[in-house]
Amino acid sequence: MSPAVLQIKDKLNIVDVVSSYLKLEKAGVNWKARCPFHHEKTPSFFVSPARESFHCFGCNRGGDMFTFVQEIEGLDFMGALKILAERAGVVLEQTGFKRDPEQDKLYRLLEAARAYYERELPKAESVKKYLKDRGLKGETAKAFGLGWAPSSWQGLYDYLTKLDYQAADIERAGLIIHSTKPGSQSRYYDRFRGRIMFPLLDGSGRVVGFSGRIFSAEGGSASGGVIEPAKYVNGPETSVYSKSRLLFGFPQAKLEIKRKDACVLVEGQFDLVMSHQAGVTNVVAVSGTALTNYHLELIKRFTNNIIMAFDGDSAGFKAASRAIELGLELGLEMKVAELPSGQDPASVCQTNPELWQKAVGEARHVVDFLLNVIVAREPIGRRRAHLIKEGVYPYIARLQQRIDQAFFISQVASLTGLSEEVIRADLREQKLSQKVAPVQSETEIIFSRSDRILERLLGLHWWQKFDLPELIKTHETKFFSRQAELSLQAELIYSHLPPPDLLKEVASLIQSLEIELLLETRAAVTKELAKAKEDKVEEKEHQYLKKIDELTRKINDLKNK
Repeated sequence: MSPAVLQIKDKLNIVDVVSSYLKLEKAGVNWKARCPFHHEKTPSFFVSPARESFHCFGCNRGGDMFTFVQEIEGLDFMGALKILAERAGVVLEQTGFKRDPEQDKLYRLLEAARAYYERELPKAESVKKYLKDRGLKGETAKAFGLGWAPSSWQGLYDYLTKLDYQAADIERAGLIIHSTKPGSQSRYYDRFRGRIMFPLLDGSGRVVGFSGRIFSAEGGSASGGVIEPAKYVNGPETSVYSKSRLLFGFPQAKLEIKRKDACVLVEGQFDLVMSHQAGVTNVVAVSGTALTNYHLELIKRFTNNIIMAFDGDSAGFKAASRAIELGLELGLEMKVAELPSGQDPASVCQTNPELWQKAVGEARHVVDFLLNVIVAREPIGRRRAHLIKEGVYPYIARLQQRIDQAFFISQVASLTGLSEEVIRADLREQKLSQKVAPVQSETEIIFSRSDRILERLLGLHWWQKFDLPELIKTHETKFFSRQAELSLQAELIYSHLPPPDLLKEVASLIQSLEIELLLETRAAVTKELAKAKEDKVEEKEHQYLKKIDELTRKINDLKNK
């Protein structure tokens, strides 16, 4: 085993690592919690200090502290290694191991871009004045690495090429665009020009991309013209940056989210940095995409409480309604921090930080918020009842706890004069007529548990040239670009094992993979069964039930080997 990994395992206890993310309860010599990787009411997730491992008997996930950090943070092995090394006080530079050169080049290139943008900000007097007028302090801007992309066409390109970075790599990092204009003198130009720059960080604090806010000397807004530039522009998705998996500010906020048992969700980067400055630091922002299932699942690992900020007349609420419905269906407590009319978090933080703190502290359930808005607008009567049915029922219908539904049904009855039976009948119709599709990017790549096991097996195969079953070899193409990284990962984790134990580990991983693939197949068939029941196709129902029984038997047979 690598000296770095040994030092980390010597200094860190898996219970301490896991408990920094989850609330653990003692269970004999072990510890238990509700699994962060799937929805459950009864804890089936166990941590064993003696074995230095975790395992969930509900979703079959398991592994060591490195696997846990990988999966809960959405990182590769090197990212998890960096987080744990920093926590343990282990200096990775002294270990002498090599990283994937292509990935490492991207991270170094993006870090160089961050340094360039940060260096340019002090030179832009009008930008500094604008930030100051918006109430942003210099130390806050520095803490989040704010920078400035000059209006010149090739400022960053020239800077990076002088550092010996190649145009193809700079383009691969999403920082420049290849010109397709006929007669263009230059082949490349900077993607970000005339924008205030926000670096986007992954879970281990590495720069993976950028978001740029438009600026003009006339006051920070876009200049006039036939086509107005977008207020915010994000870099494209790359091998290190996925919009649908990244939350701006998450690395800085995750521990505070867990401590306060709440996550404040704001719309823009400026809202977030001003919130930090105002003392509300358990805050994140979506960057460059709608809120996705992955974002919500990531937040859910730290808290079940999400607070979103709107005013009573906010059009933004309608845009966020789909995400709110998704959150409720995941069993999250979706709350609203109400702001003064026409104001956003950044403006409230600038003029009255205490008001922002108060709004977050007094956040109400989304149903309570909507009922208050409707009651304030409409006198009691038929019109109020229709508005509540249209605007509030979709959220009540998606509540996962019956006690919550009963509470709000009673509240609606008292506000409308309708009987609870009528309201329940309408809600049943609501459930049948409205389905929420997952909100996620078409380019989003979700790494399943089977992918994680394949990473370990292929890493072992590439490191030691083990002869693996054809089932596994067929997946080589998917992971081939990460061959150097995965073989290194295997060496770091397993180099301490003698050959017989290494073979046992390979056999165990193969068995786990077979089980996981069957579980994934069963989950897919179960979805088809639900659809067949909904469509009332009995023949298909019987086929799917038979298939599920067959898969369950195979899973149990493998588990009992």
